[in-house]
Amino acid sequence: MINFSRYFSVRNIASFTLIFMSVQFLFVEGWAISIPKVAFMAITPILILAKTPYISKAVIFGSLFWVVTVGMSIVQFGLTSRMSTFYYSALFLLTFILYYNLVYINKVFGIEQFIGLIKIVIYAYAIVLILQQLFYFIGIRYMPLINLMNQPYYNLFRLNSLAIEPSHAGRLLAVYFYAFLKLIEYKEGSTPSIKMLWKDYRILIITFLYTMVGIGSGTAFIALAILLLYFLKRQYVLLVICIAIAIYSLIPIINFEPLDRAVNIFHATMSGDVDIVTKTDNSAAARVNTILNTINNLDLTKSETWFGQGIDSNKYVENAIVSAISEYGLISYIFKLILFFSCCFNSLFSLEIIMFILLFSFNIGNIAYGWATLMIFSTIKYFKHNS
Repeated sequence: MINFSRYFSVRNIASFTLIFMSVQFLFVEGWAISIPKVAFMAITPILILAKTPYISKAVIFGSLFWVVTVGMSIVQFGLTSRMSTFYYSALFLLTFILYYNLVYINKVFGIEQFIGLIKIVIYAYAIVLILQQLFYFIGIRYMPLINLMNQPYYNLFRLNSLAIEPSHAGRLLAVYFYAFLKLIEYKEGSTPSIKMLWKDYRILIITFLYTMVGIGSGTAFIALAILLLYFLKRQYVLLVICIAIAIYSLIPIINFEPLDRAVNIFHATMSGDVDIVTKTDNSAAARVNTILNTINNLDLTKSETWFGQGIDSNKYVENAIVSAISEYGLISYIFKLILFFSCCFNSLFSLEIIMFILLFSFNIGNIAYGWATLMIFSTIKYFKHNS
């Protein structure tokens, strides 16, 4: 008789949760709210009670953040038709709590097991990307089984792989690879050398780099530049600087559009002028200008800064700041940061924070891959203190 219960082990549930939140099968799930993910997230309370019914930091700070956010909104605006947004947020929080408890309390992963999970995701993204490229090359732009959905932005080196769009894939894979580097560091007891990484993990590194280039996202190149900072240790300073100079010098010769976009938006961002950023790259401006506007325009003397202006208030506003602040208020945002720092980020001065600012514009909203990155960051933090 087949023992089905072994397929529902706590480790398998944690693995499935992370992987399912890391991919988007567009033909089934669509581009917006994924019904399969909503269905899975809706049963997470049952899984929590059945598998890991414990009070953890994620439970305490996640509940505080949600109660404060919803409470302040109801007091100010009453029970609006957009209350469903808060229920949707609750589902993401519950899913995160399930994963966090399984990792921290049930201790479902060892370092080698989680490294194996990282490899699975990176290889899966690469395989799907290569299949998409092959079909695109022979003139087929629609093949739902491999997430090829005839998008207008498609070209041979600009495809979405297992994500909604290329930029999502770039952010997510960068966080996965950062987790890989940190776990190797914890496993070895010191920062791994480039020579050691190339010797032992050459195939994974090549696969990761090919995928980041193949998805054709400017965001992916920014993420790669951030990952280079990991090796900015004393013994690697010269090598990293040489690589950076070489790449920067070759950009005009390479003439690769995503790389050109990344450099142009970097130059525009350094100006600090949102108009220049918008003129340079209107697509990237939505993310970059949010950072600049939040830094330049956050007015702590206004009550709406602290208590928010309501859901969707940020939608059609010029000079929009981080939506979590403009919509729900700085008080709510502070509680959100408390959740992130207590459960996910190791320190204020770390690559996690640089990624959070530059790749995610200070915020993780109601989107699955964003919460997957929080799960990864929480796992890194777990192994830092338990390796």
